[in-house]
Amino acid sequence: MVLVLLNAAGSRADAPPDGEVRAEDHRSIHELETLRHRALPDAARRVDPPAPITPLLRSSGLLTHEVHGYHPWWMGTSYTTYDWSLLSTIAFFSLELDGTGAIVDDHGWPWPTLVATAHENGVRVLVTATLFSTSEISVLLADPARRQVAVTNLVAEVQSAGADGINLDLEGVPGARKEDLVAFVGELEAALDSALPAPYLSVATPAVDWDNAFDYDELAFRCDHLMVMAYDYHWSGSAFTGPVAPLAGWGTYNVSWTVQDYQTWGTPPGKMLLGVPYYGYRWETVSGEPGAATTSSGVARTYTQAAADAELHGFLWDVPSSTPWYRYEDPGWRQGWYDDDSSLAAKYTLVLDEGLAGVGIWALGYDGTRPELWTALAAAFTDAIGVPGPVAVVSQGPTLRLAGRNPFRVQVDLVFSLARRGPAKLTVHDVAGRRVRTLVHGHLPAGPAPARWNGATDAGRGAAAGTYFVRLETENAVRTLRVVRIP
Repeated sequence: MVLVLLNAAGSRADAPPDGEVRAEDHRSIHELETLRHRALPDAARRVDPPAPITPLLRSSGLLTHEVHGYHPWWMGTSYTTYDWSLLSTIAFFSLELDGTGAIVDDHGWPWPTLVATAHENGVRVLVTATLFSTSEISVLLADPARRQVAVTNLVAEVQSAGADGINLDLEGVPGARKEDLVAFVGELEAALDSALPAPYLSVATPAVDWDNAFDYDELAFRCDHLMVMAYDYHWSGSAFTGPVAPLAGWGTYNVSWTVQDYQTWGTPPGKMLLGVPYYGYRWETVSGEPGAATTSSGVARTYTQAAADAELHGFLWDVPSSTPWYRYEDPGWRQGWYDDDSSLAAKYTLVLDEGLAGVGIWALGYDGTRPELWTALAAAFTDAIGVPGPVAVVSQGPTLRLAGRNPFRVQVDLVFSLARRGPAKLTVHDVAGRRVRTLVHGHLPAGPAPARWNGATDAGRGAAAGTYFVRLETENAVRTLRVVRIP
């Protein structure tokens, strides 16, 4: 089966309730990044020499859930640094379509070394087909003959490279083409089922379906998973600053609302992948207050860039959305909002609690050589967190790790360490962000120190069996661990 990816266009938390935002009003991060990197010379796009097709080997078996990631062509050979044990699927981005179903730019595909590396590590490889024009999408979907051209071309590209499926990223699907989209997905599914021994199909759908263009249950019936693009709630064109992927709060639309909306419309949780952002936006603003009016279009920042900005200008945490942000003056106000290991861990807990199939990442390599986002994936989606010993030591500066068993029944033992003497606070929060217990709060010396949370004694205060976050806050950093209390 195929992975079909349809963008999150229009998924804005700051949209007025009665002012319908349409797909054509919003350029998603996928389209913006494509436009920004399109100037790369052709010689820079083809990074792999010709090589024999390599079969897909058995995976390491470490993952408990699906973990999908995009590899954009502009990231080159950065895939050599990925932790392949924490990926189930990688999607090359992209093959660009037009309204006739022709591939007008393949960005150097096939990349045989990428395919071989993934397959040697038991990771599926998909090709992403993109089209960002509403009018051309309409022409393509409305005509069965054009759809067949696209199907034939895409399946041929999968077969020639020895890949495992297709990722279809159509941005700006009009509501009038709702049934045609379902038909197109069914045609792709049938063609790949005939062409490949173990094809893979998933349909990625928007965070908010403003144009009523996605028939969730019918699409889910024709695929293995829906990949929900749960980001860009605030985007480059937002009138106000705010979180790219708020877990909760910030008006009607947020990640938690999206997950519930899908289930309301009959989507089985096991059919859903939650898309998560390895990026953020920085805006010029009228003030330093969260939600301030913007005075410029937002500039996309990879996680590496945003984390460095926050370390330079001062890390802030937005409690309602469970996301980090920063602000500074130069000379006017600027604000940056993004996701980090702590905010992603909170979303991963939602995946686990709701019984979703897993997650999808835009985009691999946006964390550079920083380890903490891989650590968050390992903590959530491998069995490593269920064994004694250290689990989550994170990057430079303060550290926080487990010193005992997790999940736990009565108490959980921890070790935290400060790089230098200073103020610090160690707290326990539930999944809604409410503080359950303050374990440590004061001016502390450098070096390691033990801590213990007795969840049983907090039972009357809401510490029933379930997922919690232990949070270490210092002057310039935050570290978070997910812990689980069992009955």
